[in-house]
Amino acid sequence: MELSEQLGIEIISMLSAYIDVPINLMDPSGKIVASTDQGRVSQLHGGAKKVIETKQEQIILESDIGDFSNVRPGVNLPIFHRGDLAGVVGLTGCPEDVMQAAGMTRGSVEIALEQIHQQRQAFYQERQWNNWVQQLLHPIKMDEEFLIQEATYTLNVDVKQNWQVLVLCISNHFEWCERIRQLFTSQGQYPLFVVPHQENEVIVALPDQNDSITIENILKELYTVDASIGIGGTEYGTAGLRRSYFQAVDAIHLTDKKFSYSKDVQMERLLSHIDPEILDEVTKGYQNRLNQLEKVYKETLICYFVSNLRVNRTAADMHIHRNTLVYRLEQIHKKTGLNPKVFKEAIILQALLL
Repeated sequence: MELSEQLGIEIISMLSAYIDVPINLMDPSGKIVASTDQGRVSQLHGGAKKVIETKQEQIILESDIGDFSNVRPGVNLPIFHRGDLAGVVGLTGCPEDVMQAAGMTRGSVEIALEQIHQQRQAFYQERQWNNWVQQLLHPIKMDEEFLIQEATYTLNVDVKQNWQVLVLCISNHFEWCERIRQLFTSQGQYPLFVVPHQENEVIVALPDQNDSITIENILKELYTVDASIGIGGTEYGTAGLRRSYFQAVDAIHLTDKKFSYSKDVQMERLLSHIDPEILDEVTKGYQNRLNQLEKVYKETLICYFVSNLRVNRTAADMHIHRNTLVYRLEQIHKKTGLNPKVFKEAIILQALLL
């Protein structure tokens, strides 16, 4: 990474408040790209050219001015970034007086170059992951071989292992991405990616931890935030990442819990993905009747299914007498034509409720 005009101007603006001597910053060609003396900008600096040739510091005394073009007494130091020459910093004045300030200036420039380099790398990698995930979740199909190659040779990761995907539906999802990444890394967990998706999703891909982590504990601060978190199953490879994502999305849509696990809604997932035409064909005679049920009967039916068709448990959960529950179930049978105590008919009722 080389010293640019824009970066040079920013550094001069920052350092000039602390260093009360003239400062010049030169690019790898020796041209002054930024200076406290605007009249010197864009000029070639002879001392800088000597530094570029030798990659060594160049001290210019009053007696040396005739040996170089466009120079004044002072110190010129090479600026390196990751082993390569990135430019030259020059401070005007008595060399003994400005040497320390010149060294501090060089250090500041090299630190700034590294920070910008890391920021650009992080931004570039984030864009690569965003593009990769977009292709992974293509609504029609994905090119698995291409995704594996991109992951291996561009993103430098091995996706041929088990993954678990989390989907967080949350406002300001772009801002939350970095915070969510920090929450996991603070617990020693390093996601494959944490990316924003669509209008309000954050997608997190975690390596298989064999249930050694408690996701709800790591993300406990989200309990106070308007967010829903779906957790997919553990699946293998790129195809597994895709499956786990859609499992997590289903888990969010099929429950009203803060944290929803796809493993807890397998039956609901199955019923929700029945062909709509077949579902309508089977249930059209019952749907209107169910819709006309009083609220208390629908609530009873929902609780009855949550309790796995156990009468005593349902009655206890609803704080009603067992006979009251039996009566309500009989009324549901009478009003809808489907008996919730008969397994096959209960399945149809469950599908209608979903």
